[in-house]
Amino acid sequence: MFNITDEAQDYVADLFAQQDEGDLGLKVDIEKAGTPAATVTFNFCFPKDLEGSYKKFEYKGFNSYIDESNFEYLEESEVSLKDDGSSKKLTITAPNAKGEEPGDDAPLAEKIKYVIAAEISPGLASHGGFVELVDITEDMNVILNFGGGCQGCSSVKLTLEQGVEAQLKAKFPEIKSVRDATDHTQTDNAYM
Repeated sequence: MFNITDEAQDYVADLFAQQDEGDLGLKVDIEKAGTPAATVTFNFCFPKDLEGSYKKFEYKGFNSYIDESNFEYLEESEVSLKDDGSSKKLTITAPNAKGEEPGDDAPLAEKIKYVIAAEISPGLASHGGFVELVDITEDMNVILNFGGGCQGCSSVKLTLEQGVEAQLKAKFPEIKSVRDATDHTQTDNAYM
């Protein structure tokens, strides 16, 4: 599925050798696959607890398990070991994990989701927030839902109008308006 350098295989095999548990495996997942925010994660797992869509890959001293839905995102990936003298950690180069920017002929919803993931959400994440596309109405109104630190935040109206709406309308002039469908009465995690 992906290449693991000999040094990285030895390191992972050593980690498995240190575990008291029996039938452990290495589960490799991608959070937010196909988006600019994609991240690859490595976790110990018990293969018997995995869904049927996970497939086993054998390496020297351990087995890895990858969900079939992530195969295309992990193609041409390489896991290596970074050793800075005082610590070691696995690193992965996964050129397909983030997917590609939708082309001009892609549906508007796909393009909006990409812009949200690539340009808007990273700014909101610094406040513990995020935004997601809910719908695009027939008359070109974009409906969004804010979450995390943005839900219930006193600045969300300003963020919507001067930030998110301005960015989306500048990129997609066919959008009539951008509306917030979030229930902002929940303020437990609000940034402000």
